[in-house]
Amino acid sequence: MRVNPPPPSNSGTPGRRYGGVDPEERQRQRRDRLVDAGLAVFGDQGFHASTVRDVCRQAQLTSRYFYESFESMEALFCAVYTDINRGLMRNTIAALSQCQPTAEDCSEAALRAFLEFIREDPRRARVALIDALNVGERMTTLAQQANQDFSRLTAGFLEQFFPEVTKLGLNPVIVADGLVGAANRIATQWVATRCEAPLDEVLHNSAMLFKACASYTRQALA
Repeated sequence: MRVNPPPPSNSGTPGRRYGGVDPEERQRQRRDRLVDAGLAVFGDQGFHASTVRDVCRQAQLTSRYFYESFESMEALFCAVYTDINRGLMRNTIAALSQCQPTAEDCSEAALRAFLEFIREDPRRARVALIDALNVGERMTTLAQQANQDFSRLTAGFLEQFFPEVTKLGLNPVIVADGLVGAANRIATQWVATRCEAPLDEVLHNSAMLFKACASYTRQALA
């Protein structure tokens, strides 16, 4: 059973500048260290096997500083998840801005950015794809919102490339939810095998679903 130290009764009062750094900046730096430590601990051990002591040991901070920034381990997990999600969205937008403006090229660019992001640090996948839905109601809501962000992005491109898609009785949001869900499932299985298959093979198979959707829509509207 996970046992965490209780929050301190007094987390401390604002301090003075130290080494030219004001208290607010020092707190921000400590928070960043805790988020980095959270990724390491959650990514290696999983949320339910991790403790405040584990995180503080990894961050080389005391529990007082943990509770300075986070009221619970779930709050830290949410912060780690948010950091991962923002990084993935940045990489995805950057990849999309550099590819050819076709449905096939955009889907492949976004999927490559996704797969490269999690292969670069598979701990991201354990946090974002595996543990995120088993932490608590707050985290479940956050994960659903993040998936909706990527679904809306996908739906937006579908409507951009195929403005008359609704004439086929297709709802771009529903289609996008399915495509994003499939990509997440493929990535989760890939990480479970320690990314054994070559990235290009996983990309080819993931992109096939998106390209098949684009091909069907194009032909149906012709």
